Amino acid sequence: MSEADRRIESVRRWMTKARTDLALASIVLQRGPDMDPWAACFHAQQTVEKAMKAILISRGLEPPFTHNLVALAAVLPGDIELGASLSELAELSAAARGTRYVTDPTGDEDPTWEEAEAAVAVAERTNAAIRVILGEPR
Repeated sequence: MSEADRRIESVRRWMTKARTDLALASIVLQRGPDMDPWAACFHAQQTVEKAMKAILISRGLEPPFTHNLVALAAVLPGDIELGASLSELAELSAAARGTRYVTDPTGDEDPTWEEAEAAVAVAERTNAAIRVILGEPR
């Protein structure tokens, strides 16, 4: 397999995982009281992280090992429009961090349903923008 083919396959795999995370975040919102809003926030953040890493790979860049969306945005090529502001990316990173466990060392409360809905909306917008950048069908 050529280097270009490996890169295309890697981008495809990252975007498949991003779409799966987005679907899971949406399912959490749909299920409402049967679920917890932190799960929607976590999967929304994962959607954006994986899609951003797909862009980097598509441009021949090695994605850094980080979950911080603002840090990832900082290494994206300048012509990339994500459809989300840096403050939205920072909020999404914060909403997904530390809430998966009962004992959150930061003392932060779990996200609310309203915060989860906002997180999923950012993930949907960002994922759609990245799919356009990558030339994926809608």
